[in-house]
Amino acid sequence: MIPQDCLKQNTQGLTQEDGKVYCNATSDPFSCWPLTQGGHFAVISCPEVPGVDATKNATKFCFPNGTWMEKANYNACLTQGIAVERDNEFQGELATDYVSRIIYNLGFTISTVALAIALFIFTYFRSLRCLRNIIHCHLIVTFILRNIIWIIMQHTLLPIVNNQETWACKLEVAIFNYAQMTNFFWMLVEGLYLHIIIVWTYSADKIKRWYFIVIGWGIPMIIMAVWVTLRIYSTSTEKHKISVLLDCWLPRYNSNHSDDLDYIYVGPTLLVLAVNMLFLATIIWVLVTKLRASNSLETRQLRKAVKATLLLLPLLGITYLLFIWPPTDHEAVVEAHKFINTFLQSFQGFFVALFYCFLNGEVKSVLKKKFSAFRENRTLATRYTKTSIGWANDITIHKDHMQLANGKRNMSANSLDGRMVSNNNSCDGDIESERML
Repeated sequence: MIPQDCLKQNTQGLTQEDGKVYCNATSDPFSCWPLTQGGHFAVISCPEVPGVDATKNATKFCFPNGTWMEKANYNACLTQGIAVERDNEFQGELATDYVSRIIYNLGFTISTVALAIALFIFTYFRSLRCLRNIIHCHLIVTFILRNIIWIIMQHTLLPIVNNQETWACKLEVAIFNYAQMTNFFWMLVEGLYLHIIIVWTYSADKIKRWYFIVIGWGIPMIIMAVWVTLRIYSTSTEKHKISVLLDCWLPRYNSNHSDDLDYIYVGPTLLVLAVNMLFLATIIWVLVTKLRASNSLETRQLRKAVKATLLLLPLLGITYLLFIWPPTDHEAVVEAHKFINTFLQSFQGFFVALFYCFLNGEVKSVLKKKFSAFRENRTLATRYTKTSIGWANDITIHKDHMQLANGKRNMSANSLDGRMVSNNNSCDGDIESERML
């Protein structure tokens, strides 16, 4: 366990009044490390856990530039006979974090690429520019912003902290929290839209788009403005800084003392998830009622209801509620819950792009038409080139005939282009019904 007084130490910064460089007080899953001068080892008593000799000392090196070595040395703490086992446990703690970090980076990268392709498809084809897909586009943009900012923070936050540029890390954290909030609020918009269309059976033509924009982008901006303002005031009145990282406004997930200011944006986020859970229940209830009213088999009805539920889980962010806490405190269960949560959060954007773009019937139909038109144009271009070569060979013999044939050829090509334009203009209108499920 981390000592209770770990976070009560007074860390005045990396450079003290004597002009020397220090490493700030920090902690790992087992111990608390005090303020230490650069170029020296911090020496503490071994943690009081089973299999560890608490009378021995552990060490952690502070580099001359005021940064800690990543791993502490607990070798002296391990009793004989179980040294290898305990060392594996300490290394295992670091290994699980490393695996989670790999999953996050891989998931966010794959999701961002898939979401960028989906966003291009929705914005490129005019026939897909209905209100439903516009809402999808806004949600996709929030996913992309959140993923990119998270990846940037992973590679820039620690260097910024080491350079003592706290304003930059505060800006990064504030932007990330705003992107995260907009992501959840556009999930709320998705749920609200579905509820209006399916449960209230309103026409999409009567819905004002700017209402959704205010909910998705405006409300998070107001909440984050309040949070930033209170954060600035709290930082200016704080006498003792706990650490440089926490001074960057990062949440204190591993701390014994949570920060009440974080509930300014955490509270609305949990409320959004709770409201989306209600939307999911009402939507599934309406769908099941419609399925029962039909003459389809019971098995098919159940299959459709389960399919609709699974499709809505990533769209409405319900997976956050399903895996918000591990069911037990057993070590294996906690680790499994951690990896499942990591996978679902990092790949959520990919599943949204997969279910609502790549596997969408309208999108597949539009892409097939585009591909068929592309193949037809290539075929016509090839035929026209071959015919032109033949005409060029016979130009000295049949000049007048060639001109007439060329004129007819151009006329038929123009009529074909006109038919293609006519077909594009006669595309289907906005489809605002249960087909999106």
